[in-house]
Amino acid sequence: MRAAIVVSDPRDWTSQALFASFSAKGIDSFFLDFSDLSAGITAGQFFRCSGVDLLDLNAIVVRDLGRKGPADVAFRFEVLQALQERGIAIINPPQAIARAANKFATSRALQDAGVATPRTVVANSSEEAKKALQNFKKAVSKPLFGYKGRDITLFEDGVEADLARMKGILECNGMVYLQEFISLDVPRDIRAFVVDGRVMGAIYRVAPPGQWISNLARGGRAMPCPMSKELAEKAAAAADAVGAAYCGVDLLETEQGLMVIEVNGTPSGKGIFEALGVDVTAAIAEYVHQNYYLRGR
Repeated sequence: MRAAIVVSDPRDWTSQALFASFSAKGIDSFFLDFSDLSAGITAGQFFRCSGVDLLDLNAIVVRDLGRKGPADVAFRFEVLQALQERGIAIINPPQAIARAANKFATSRALQDAGVATPRTVVANSSEEAKKALQNFKKAVSKPLFGYKGRDITLFEDGVEADLARMKGILECNGMVYLQEFISLDVPRDIRAFVVDGRVMGAIYRVAPPGQWISNLARGGRAMPCPMSKELAEKAAAAADAVGAAYCGVDLLETEQGLMVIEVNGTPSGKGIFEALGVDVTAAIAEYVHQNYYLRGR
């Protein structure tokens, strides 16, 4: 079996761990950077990357698609979709990556599946955005396709500076994504890692002193989080809602129970390994081995 690990930085911890885990399962794997992707319509159709004919692969595991702009992202997703249609295993499936990457699509999928999630409004107009903020009192603004906690802003109703910043986001992006702010005694969230419907473990991500954003990429600290039935069930249900074979599920502890705020379809496994000693890439390799390698023999 020949599998490509798509990543923009092959030195990334998760990418290296995936390579080692695949090798341990006897899967011939290598790194590909989709910044060198090309496709064409000639006598037939071709899909190439760094001299590799992608139609010769058995599987593609997406760790990091990379991005330069909306058109570039759309092209890369279309190539993954075309390869999947031709029988190549794409992990995560392109539909799941797209649904998890688009925060509004994630919010819709979670509610459709009955998974508790904060109230959310996406608006194109400042009038509708103001109504949402008045209703929420406090709201978190996130880029629709954001990652690593970048460009996240907290808005409060009645604060003129916040209304001006919200208007600036609308003018720049044409829309604003607002999620109800959940006040917590301890500024932290939970990251649960799910592989093939099974929760491998969970960590608290604790925000730095004086801050409320807890992403590890923003200085958050990883700590072990005890597993509960509610956590296991909601994390697994969130993964199923977006259709992910593996993912990171982010949850908040609220008075009404756990709420899922995001699903990451291309998550890092470094934090959970450092906090718990759990190498989730071994489970991902086992999933590929069982579902594609053995069945293809």
